[in-house]
Amino acid sequence: MERNSKLSPDDRADILELISEYSYSFDEDRLTDYVALFLEDAELSFYNAGSASPLISTSTNDERLNVMQGIRSGELNRPGQPRHIQTNTMLRPVSPGRVAGRTMVICTQQPYDGSPCRVLFSGIYEDVFQRTDSGWRFASRRGHLDSR
Repeated sequence: MERNSKLSPDDRADILELISEYSYSFDEDRLTDYVALFLEDAELSFYNAGSASPLISTSTNDERLNVMQGIRSGELNRPGQPRHIQTNTMLRPVSPGRVAGRTMVICTQQPYDGSPCRVLFSGIYEDVFQRTDSGWRFASRRGHLDSR
């Protein structure tokens, strides 16, 4: 990523807060809050390593809510607490009010039965953030998972 454009410290902090809220809202099963982090027409998709076809792809908040509810209800088959850990975020302005970013992610799950914590996936999020009247929102989030 080019580093010649500057992002204000306030904008950087607000975007990092948005990224953190993504983790907390999903992990705490606050899916309405999770969906509100995205523009209505934002893309959210996940890809396995080396695949050009997404495992999951949504382009509206209603789709996102339905897909995420399905994922969370599927966790009943393997009950436990998920934790998204996002780090090493790099941000780059691309136009006024629009920023591109990359963030490393690892997602773990601690089973409620006390068995060892396990890694569900790791990867890189490639993001586009858009400033709105309500603050920064995801315009696009593509998860590139390390698994094949």
